[in-house]
Amino acid sequence: MLKEILKQKAFFIFDMDGTITDTEPLHFVSYQRTLSELFPELQLHEEEFLSCYVGHPEREIYTLLQQVHHISFDEGAFFQRRITHLFRLVRETGLTTAPFYRQICSLFPNKKRIMLTSQRGEVLEQFQREVDFGGYLSQYISVAGQEGGKFARLQDPMRYFGYPAEQIVIFEDFAPTLSCARENGIYAVGVSHRFNRLEDACCDCIIDIHKEI
Repeated sequence: MLKEILKQKAFFIFDMDGTITDTEPLHFVSYQRTLSELFPELQLHEEEFLSCYVGHPEREIYTLLQQVHHISFDEGAFFQRRITHLFRLVRETGLTTAPFYRQICSLFPNKKRIMLTSQRGEVLEQFQREVDFGGYLSQYISVAGQEGGKFARLQDPMRYFGYPAEQIVIFEDFAPTLSCARENGIYAVGVSHRFNRLEDACCDCIIDIHKEI
């Protein structure tokens, strides 16, 4: 069914973390290692990471971490330390793109495809250097620090992307983003993985990051 729907769409939007690439486990470990270096008594557990931080922009995660654990740290230094850990893990694991992403790009080579991510620009650029996205994406867009983030763009797709909502499909792992897209007439495909919990109500269908469609 999804393949038939995709045939009718002209514009594909892909999130990066937890969608094109299964990076959430690597983000978790990079936060874990950074926090343990700065605060040896602090343990970051998977359930906390899943329920509190997954899907949020980096700066929001820092604020939440400091509030939840009653700690304080220099955000710039924390960021540099965490990203060093992250890309060490990317190289150690040989991170690749998701099977469904490669399949879709192969099945629909003439569709317009972009990446829309909340990752900072410099992190996105390093991912482009470290991970082979296959040359399928025509544009990489970071909304980090931009007013309204992804939500503003999904609420007015014609203005930001040049396509009406009914011609767009989004692949995303964060439930609020999926709900926003769906509410504005965009076909929303939820991507499930170890660090999220998606329900049918937030999207039009759900696929597994480790499988083809």
